Amino acid sequence: MTDNLRRESIEITSRGQWLAARQGLITASIGAALFDRHPYITRAELAGILRGENQGDNPAMRRGRILESAVAAAVMEERPDWLLRKATTFHTLPDHRVGATPDYLIDQPDGRVVNVQCKTVNPSVFDRQWHGAMPLGYSIQVVIENLCLDSATGYLAVLVTNSGFDLHIREVPRHAAAEQRILDAVAAWWDEHDAGRLPAAAPSEAIAAAYDDGSHIDLSQWNDLPGMLEDRAALKATAGECDKRLKAIDDTIRERIGAARTAWLPGWLIRYPTIEAKAYTVPARSYRRLDVRPAKEEDTA
Repeated sequence: MTDNLRRESIEITSRGQWLAARQGLITASIGAALFDRHPYITRAELAGILRGENQGDNPAMRRGRILESAVAAAVMEERPDWLLRKATTFHTLPDHRVGATPDYLIDQPDGRVVNVQCKTVNPSVFDRQWHGAMPLGYSIQVVIENLCLDSATGYLAVLVTNSGFDLHIREVPRHAAAEQRILDAVAAWWDEHDAGRLPAAAPSEAIAAAYDDGSHIDLSQWNDLPGMLEDRAALKATAGECDKRLKAIDDTIRERIGAARTAWLPGWLIRYPTIEAKAYTVPARSYRRLDVRPAKEEDTA
């Protein structure tokens, strides 16, 4: 069970103190490497980090620090009811040697918090890796943070660094079975690592399934669809021009008929009657609207 875990936290007072507290722990930011799901860190590199290697700064960490506040600003603009506060604590599950450093928190009336993890992503990487859904590695990070904080729920806020700074917010709710699978993977890792062996990748399919609500599907296996969508876009463009021309012609006819109800032209019979429509109320309904757009923007600088 994940609801009776021993949790500890400290206030972060310096970078050196924070790095020392993280030493020897599987932290949320690298936990996806247990499953071979981390975008940058391999299992071998994870093992090195846990041995005290590779503790220096890197471009990805620097980018995250600089732009983290920009992500928070975008979140507060889109969700003004979210009262974000910058997190200043480091949280651990000492019995499992797991830790997490949250980015931002939202305090709840019951004393718990909502966890908000902030990320930035390059437009080309977003197109290549996200495919309209959150990569599992990022979900795992938020799940571990949720565990360490015992948060009410968690969110991943991702700012795409394109010309419009598109913001994507995805909820990562608490899920006991998925959390237990992560703790099991952590335990299996430590058993092998402490014995001097490089652990095998933990299975991640069940965790992915736990956070798949069926609202998104990858259609990339259908080789005929790209060509069909190109045809659709061309037809839509042609249809738009046809609609404009048709409206212009109809407007000219209406103007020249004036108040008359019928008109004659060699080879044509034209009617322009007045239609009396009865009033009615449209009942509430729900429907799905198909929206298909190119993934890449004109300006992705």
